[in-house]
Amino acid sequence: MDVARARRDMGRALHAVADTDGLASASDREMMEATAAAVALVSAKWKVELLYLLAARVRRHGKLHDHLLVSKKVMSEALRGLERDGLVRRQVFAEVPVRVEYSLTPLGRSFTGPLLALCEWAEEHHAEVVEAREEHDRRSSSQATRDKVPRFTAAFQVVRDRPARG
Repeated sequence: MDVARARRDMGRALHAVADTDGLASASDREMMEATAAAVALVSAKWKVELLYLLAARVRRHGKLHDHLLVSKKVMSEALRGLERDGLVRRQVFAEVPVRVEYSLTPLGRSFTGPLLALCEWAEEHHAEVVEAREEHDRRSSSQATRDKVPRFTAAFQVVRDRPARG
């Protein structure tokens, strides 16, 4: 990020704090709407996972499906949504049988930076979030527990959990 953009973003972020009447400004609303629109791009199930896999150069539908515990129909719908939003490119090759590959567009590749920043934030603050939830659940004496449903195939989890080669 360049310095001018960083200063502009900082100015926008601090605008609400500087308001003396305690009300959000029009620029605050614009920031909220822009952020909500960006989050909406990946808010549907499987879109984040698909973007990460495509960034890792997994391109074929079958290979993408091998990594995730999702139906082919649902995965195809998520890919179509990402394609519609301009984040993913679908390329059909005139071969027998027909070969279809997916890849990130330049716009999709530019979205990996914010995803990685969100991942870093999550890694840094996950324990705090869990602690806050547990404290909230204790205070409200509710047992809001969810079964953690796996999202990845066992083979992908094993590969992911292997130590990095160095």
